Amino acid sequence: MSNGKYVLGISGSLRAASLNTVFLRAMSLLSPVGITFEIYDSLDKLPLFNVDDENTHNSAVEHWRDALSRADMVLLVSPEYAHGVTGVIKNALDWIVSSGEFLDKPVSMPNLSVRAHLAHFQLTETLKVMGALLPEACCPRATLEAPYVFSDATEFSLVENAGICLRLNELWENIEMVMAQ
Repeated sequence: MSNGKYVLGISGSLRAASLNTVFLRAMSLLSPVGITFEIYDSLDKLPLFNVDDENTHNSAVEHWRDALSRADMVLLVSPEYAHGVTGVIKNALDWIVSSGEFLDKPVSMPNLSVRAHLAHFQLTETLKVMGALLPEACCPRATLEAPYVFSDATEFSLVENAGICLRLNELWENIEMVMAQ
């Protein structure tokens, strides 16, 4: 089904041991033939957003916008921090509100935590305002019975877990379906 598509993975956490980043690395291990999957790892390079600087040259901001522009689809995962979106992902999104990289861009946004619903809701609303497409089949929610990650997981242990591996592959199938439309 794949036809040379590019999916950009984004983790809303800068932590080295972030389960969101581990999830993206597991998705990378399972990426289908014909899909180039890249995990964006430079959110920490973005300066704090200031609308006065929005149109000035900044190489980190240009790199961020270019990566999003090239993507056929974005796979975004983010933890909830203090009942909200992490500062790093909010800052990154603020930099692209007016430039339009998410306009009509399909975004897969699985909720990896069974408890974190407020940040997921906030991200959903922000992305909708930015014109992103959020196909329901690409935005699954973890449950106690059907987790996507577990504590102390590595990308390898996620792929080796039969139930989680099945869910990750199903997510890839749904992503491929959306990109084929």
